[in-house]
Amino acid sequence: MAKSDLRRAVRTRTRIRAIVASNSSISEAERVRRIAVVVGFVLFAVGAVSPAFAQSTRARLDDLELRMRQTEEMLRGQALVEMSQRLDTLEADLRSLRGDLEVLQKDNESLRKRQLDLTKDFERRIADLESKMTTLQASPPASLPASSAVSPPPASDAARPPTESLALGESAPLPPIAAERPEVLYGRAFDALKASKFPEAITGMRDFLVKHPAHPLADNAQYWLAQTHYVTRDYAQAIEAFAAFLARSPDSTRVPDALLKKGISEFELGRATNARATLDEVVRRFPQNDAARLAREQLARMR
Repeated sequence: MAKSDLRRAVRTRTRIRAIVASNSSISEAERVRRIAVVVGFVLFAVGAVSPAFAQSTRARLDDLELRMRQTEEMLRGQALVEMSQRLDTLEADLRSLRGDLEVLQKDNESLRKRQLDLTKDFERRIADLESKMTTLQASPPASLPASSAVSPPPASDAARPPTESLALGESAPLPPIAAERPEVLYGRAFDALKASKFPEAITGMRDFLVKHPAHPLADNAQYWLAQTHYVTRDYAQAIEAFAAFLARSPDSTRVPDALLKKGISEFELGRATNARATLDEVVRRFPQNDAARLAREQLARMR
């Protein structure tokens, strides 16, 4: 619309010039009158064009402002969407961290409870062994049968001085050294274990097993030897010692605990396949035992 008005003004100006040129020969008064009429017409035309042009410009400005507002709102909305997405991501990460923290707390509590259970079991067994040792030490030695009593020597031999029965230059034989009682040997090794003197305990238990492999306390010695290796984190020796205990005492009430610690020792040495097999055996054979519960927890941590 503004361009057509401008073209109209240009045509008007051309007509004014033509009128002025055609009337150059008329009188001065008439020329002034005509010029006044033309000027009035021009002013009228300009007055008609200017409001239209201003209105068009205002409309364009309004349109630009509207578009700017729409763009700002769109950008603001996009920023809000991105911010909302970031907040959702942060919340998801926070929930994940909380979940990991809860798992760690549960594992820590499980380990603490397991340690407490093992300590209580250890103390209970020590108390049982101490009671047995006290009973063994308090019992009097068996009396010899009447048939085996030593008869007195003949009077001639008894009256003879000891030196008379020895040839010149001979020395009297030394009395035989009494062998150390198995209970004393075992008790000394067990006392070392209770005092946390683990190297001395290991040596004592091994010595007992070598000297008295068939003694009733041999099973206990084998178990405590394995337990001492386990406590000192000598897992390779612990595995061998627990395996020896399981082989010689398959019906012992300590089998679940021995299998559990053997499996944990295998896991600590990176023998994951053997560890799973051993721990699965604990769960399968002794599902109601505390060792089975600990084995399940260890298997869950290994997954």
